[in-house]
Amino acid sequence: MPFVNKRTLYSTSRTLHIYISTALFFLLILFCVSGIVLNHVDWLKNDKNNGQITVQIPQDLLTQANTQLNSLPAIYPQIEAYLAKHYGLNKVKSIEWEKQDSLVMLDYPLPAGYAYAEFDFISGELLLDYQTGGFLSVISDLHKGRHSGEVWSWVIDISAVLMILFAVTGMIILFQNRKKRLAGIWITVLGIATPLVIYLCWVPQIKGVF
Repeated sequence: MPFVNKRTLYSTSRTLHIYISTALFFLLILFCVSGIVLNHVDWLKNDKNNGQITVQIPQDLLTQANTQLNSLPAIYPQIEAYLAKHYGLNKVKSIEWEKQDSLVMLDYPLPAGYAYAEFDFISGELLLDYQTGGFLSVISDLHKGRHSGEVWSWVIDISAVLMILFAVTGMIILFQNRKKRLAGIWITVLGIATPLVIYLCWVPQIKGVF
């Protein structure tokens, strides 16, 4: 490497390898455990909890709605703000309005569950129907980034980049150790070849269509 000082490269790689491993300690374990769970989805059969609550719609929201029953969509922002403040619900998936019955229904997807809010502006009641998942169900959806929001998607992307750096710096450190270099290379080749052979020989796939 004519343009790179080997000592600097090895030193930097070792430092990055150490601190990336510590930074990723929790996420690596989380993604590994959730990956195992995703490979055994039958473990999640009884990992759901359903619930339902009924509360009175706040008087100010009810008064505002009753003055404009024919144009309830005008108060959608206030409805969403109320659910966000009191129940932590954000990023509504869909909103429906049944004009005849003065109902506003909001659907919120959640990791391993959902929340469905129904505002009945005639009876003055809010019905909140929800499903939450247990620990295994939640981390499974976090692994996939399912209904986990934009911020968590960044966590997945950044973690993936750091894992690549972790692997690359590990290989660089390996080449610094002359005694273990050859064995390390053979293990690396084996680690590449084994999943490829398993995929080609035992994973179902369609052939002869290209």
